[in-house]
Amino acid sequence: MNQERHVWNSGPPPHVGWWNASSIGNFKRAWRWWDGKQWSAAAIFSQDVTEAVRGAGMAARERNIRWTDYYPVDARVPRVAP
Repeated sequence: MNQERHVWNSGPPPHVGWWNASSIGNFKRAWRWWDGKQWSAAAIFSQDVTEAVRGAGMAARERNIRWTDYYPVDARVPRVAP
């Protein structure tokens, strides 16, 4: 996993989960849930947990979403492939 640089990729990520993903370019604060078929609405760091959960349950309206393999070093939950 890339811990320092944000390399933006197109297409689906390698597995289900939360990904640093954006439709507007290098937007490092947006996270989206990938369910294996579609992206969720973006969850932004400034949102509270209730708003983030609500967004994760909504399909993204945006197209051309790009994602990075970036994952914070201090994340409470490690990134693992299911």
